[in-house]
Amino acid sequence: MLIESQHIKEIVPEVNRDRLREYLNHVEGLRHGWENYHALEERALFIEDTLRSFGLDVDRQEFHFHKRIYRNIIATHNGNDENSRTLLLGAHYDAAMGSPGADDNASGVAVILETACILSSYKFENTFQFVAFTLEEPQPHTMHFLIGSNHFAEEARRLKKDYSGVLILESVGYADNAEGSQMVPPFINVPVPGTGNFLGVIADRRSKDMMDVFSDIAGHYVPELPVVAYKVPLSGRIIPETRFSDHSSFWNEGYPAIMLTDTAMFRNPHYHTHRDKADTLDFDFMTSVAKAVVSFAAQCGNVMKSR
Repeated sequence: MLIESQHIKEIVPEVNRDRLREYLNHVEGLRHGWENYHALEERALFIEDTLRSFGLDVDRQEFHFHKRIYRNIIATHNGNDENSRTLLLGAHYDAAMGSPGADDNASGVAVILETACILSSYKFENTFQFVAFTLEEPQPHTMHFLIGSNHFAEEARRLKKDYSGVLILESVGYADNAEGSQMVPPFINVPVPGTGNFLGVIADRRSKDMMDVFSDIAGHYVPELPVVAYKVPLSGRIIPETRFSDHSSFWNEGYPAIMLTDTAMFRNPHYHTHRDKADTLDFDFMTSVAKAVVSFAAQCGNVMKSR
């Protein structure tokens, strides 16, 4: 049963639509990991500097890919409890080849930055990590993708890192209120509206409880945001589209992880094209998504003290 928190009721309205758009505008643009390496590095520096401006501890996790150095960016907001657990909130900051990637995935990065901005001003019992992953998109030298998050999750498992949960934002800025605007991949066995104005929440067996908690909290604190939750069978292996983001790297390593998404290619006609620009997005929808993320994180972090 959800117990309402006065602190969370105070925090949620702090989500700022204009700030979200500003963050997105800084990240948007050609930034494919191989084709636009220097532009991607510029985005990495912007994300690092922004997270550091919130007073967070910021680290780089560097790795080599075909003789170039790439980096995941990790910002930490430590909890006050010495036995605190860690909630990871992440999004990839690279884009598909030839696409400015406003929805995919500058929108996810913008929500992560806005969440970090707000939560960094509060004290929590538990710890947050805000992670911007690189090389989520396919690269020309390999059939693999999710390269940055795979590296991160494998290293976390090797070091026996304990995460209470992982929340991945993947394309969270596009909404369409027209009937018939929403498509559905094969084998989905839950009712899905034909109107593309909801937030999808995708979980596997280990993360079903996390999915349920997120859905309850979002419904309570952000009732204007429709949420459709779905637990995939067999870790999504019979519905590969449910594994097309960084959450699946954590599923592979046994961590509870959920993906939040506007469903990308099943709704957004500009997906992975040169038309994926800010002026196609719905910033009211994105603001509601950010409010849901902030309320969920504040609940999981067990907020102790407001400003």
